[in-house]
Amino acid sequence: MEEQPKPQYQVFVTVKEIGELSSCEIGVPIVRREPADFFFLIEDEALITDLKENAQNYKVVLNGMKPELVPIEPPIEATPVEEETPTEEVTTPEN
Repeated sequence: MEEQPKPQYQVFVTVKEIGELSSCEIGVPIVRREPADFFFLIEDEALITDLKENAQNYKVVLNGMKPELVPIEPPIEATPVEEETPTEEVTTPEN
């Protein structure tokens, strides 16, 4: 018995100036009436599910001349470093 090929999802995206998605349309197949900035064919169903639920967490970056759909890295928050309290050196008088 042959394994069924994975469906290729069509993903049309429009982006803001910094590459963040402003709209995302996903389907198998799609007849798109409006222009899109980028088009991707994606087989990874986990990525498609995440895109449907969290498209705002993705952006398009250009790797050379090839566009790639990548997750946005959350900003790394600086962990506050506890300042050491200055210690005073105490001397005891010698008898």
